[in-house]
Amino acid sequence: MIEIARGAEAVIYEDAAKGVVVKDRVRKGYRHPELDAELRSQRTKREANLLKKLKIPRPNLVESDGKERIVMERIKGEKVREALDKDPKLARKIGSIVAQMHDSHVIHGDLTTSNILIGKDGNLVFIDFGLSFQSHKVEDKAVDIHLFKQALESKHFKVYDEALKEFLAGYRKAEGYGEIMKRLEEVEARGRYRKG
Repeated sequence: MIEIARGAEAVIYEDAAKGVVVKDRVRKGYRHPELDAELRSQRTKREANLLKKLKIPRPNLVESDGKERIVMERIKGEKVREALDKDPKLARKIGSIVAQMHDSHVIHGDLTTSNILIGKDGNLVFIDFGLSFQSHKVEDKAVDIHLFKQALESKHFKVYDEALKEFLAGYRKAEGYGEIMKRLEEVEARGRYRKG
């Protein structure tokens, strides 16, 4: 297996021979060992369950040990981060898929253009559900969108306006769209208040 990514929570390996990606949640030496094991187990189980239930394009779950390891299908493709500046209209598809996800009451938690791939067939595939959770709260859906807007602003500032317009056009199908947009304004106002 070859290490392909390392984050704060996990190390990702590719097993090319089996066509899978292995995600190992890393032990944290600063946490009490029992607490650390419990947290890693909870997060692993939650992510595995979401991968099983989600009805949006995402890697298929192969197996999980329920403790610290998840084995998923390997999705080959380009990150949206590399393509969005050339094709801001991709953001409409992203918005449409996020609407489906939110209608299923799943919050991604790390909604960036680095966590969406363009598969070989041209379809978008969402990855990295390590911070995802289930919620019916309008606030959580608004914060998810706020995170995506921040990703656009920092990585895709040249096409920000067009990409955001496309994203919102795709997201408009979401249940409670108006309420979520109103809460998004409140979330962003709180952020501005803190900065000021």
